Amino acid sequence: MYKKILEKEPIYLQVARKYEKLHKNMTTSEETYLYVYAPVMVEFIQWILNTAINERRQRLYFLSRDGYQMYLAAKRLTKELDIPIECRYINVSRYALRVPEYHLIGEKCLDRICLGGIDVTFEKVMKRAGLNEEEAYHIATVCEYDKKYKEVLSYPEVVGLKEVLGKQKDFFDYVYKHSREAYDAAIGYLTQEGMCDSIDYAIVDSGWTGTMQQTLYNLIESTGKRPHMQGYYFGLYDIPKEENGLYLSYYFEPKKDIRRKVNFSNCLFEAVYTSPEGMTLRYKKIGDKYRPEYDSSQNPNKEMVEKHIKLITEYIDLYCDMIKECDILNKSSYRKKSIVEELLKNMMGTPSKKELETYGYILFSDDVLEGSLQNVAAELTDEDIKNQRFLRKAMIMLGLKKGIIHESAWIEGSIVRNGKKVKSYLRHARMYKYFVYLKKRFR
Repeated sequence: MYKKILEKEPIYLQVARKYEKLHKNMTTSEETYLYVYAPVMVEFIQWILNTAINERRQRLYFLSRDGYQMYLAAKRLTKELDIPIECRYINVSRYALRVPEYHLIGEKCLDRICLGGIDVTFEKVMKRAGLNEEEAYHIATVCEYDKKYKEVLSYPEVVGLKEVLGKQKDFFDYVYKHSREAYDAAIGYLTQEGMCDSIDYAIVDSGWTGTMQQTLYNLIESTGKRPHMQGYYFGLYDIPKEENGLYLSYYFEPKKDIRRKVNFSNCLFEAVYTSPEGMTLRYKKIGDKYRPEYDSSQNPNKEMVEKHIKLITEYIDLYCDMIKECDILNKSSYRKKSIVEELLKNMMGTPSKKELETYGYILFSDDVLEGSLQNVAAELTDEDIKNQRFLRKAMIMLGLKKGIIHESAWIEGSIVRNGKKVKSYLRHARMYKYFVYLKKRFR
């Protein structure tokens, strides 16, 4: 199926076949990456480079960890095509940047802390805020959440914590104390990496809500600099109300491209396009250098990720060999997002059982701090799957019907994993997504 799709852009088929000749007995994961994820990556990177050239950007910062494979591809292409743009990889995470930002934005930090997600608990919310265990439990006791400290909260309950925590002076005292303690090292690292330089640069990331760009902007602006910052993203569901710089998206935008969003899994995207190291937790000055400190545990999918990195590196080399005689970036007819859409729709929106078995068991966490890892295609009970039916889920989410929604990072994968009435439940999953995105568009 994927080979047939790639016939519309023969160069990708040629590269894949050449790679297959060099590597016998590939795993299903490697074969899928070769025919789906590698072409998608190259298309995205070529869009980035073309945009950067047109905007005369001098430097690109690829944010860890989603940006690592993007960085490798871009660095190779800029060298091969003699593009005068510097590519840098920078170690960041939402947690490592948000904690030092909290005291700069005051009570607005609650917007960063009280976010929905998969299996959010009061404990997780406290960890997002940077509190230690003793401080977190003190706040839980004061807020009368001590007896349900580790219970999963519904989305309305998580959002409702803004009002609860907003009344607690002790909470803000703890948050701002840890924020100020983390600030100097974070600024030191960003300055060391050139993000305070007076040049036009862009940050590159997978995307989704654009808050990383806003946080970076706030941190750099606090030094007295006015960063010339742009953001290049694979997709954006939303952007911050206070726009800092510009937000450009390749595949889908906040109020457009609904069909693409419906057949897309941002969590699966992150799980595939990542790097082997653990997440960045904070920064520390060692000698005269600032260094990132990582989570002690490495990426649990390290073996698979390293195979993907090896594959994309060799894939780009083969690709570059084939395009030496082409002005590839300026051939707009060559860029067809429809091919990317077909590849991702089939892989993410209507996965086969084989694809589920290949990618569904990747361990993943969607929280700011990576605890409570679960399969990206979580194992859901029959009742959980029934609660994913369009009307039932909408009524539960609106509080019109009792029930608990157990979410999955890749709901389509979970439906295939369950194996019952797959076509029907996939249709309902799409219907619910259409409902959410249409509601957002007209809101």
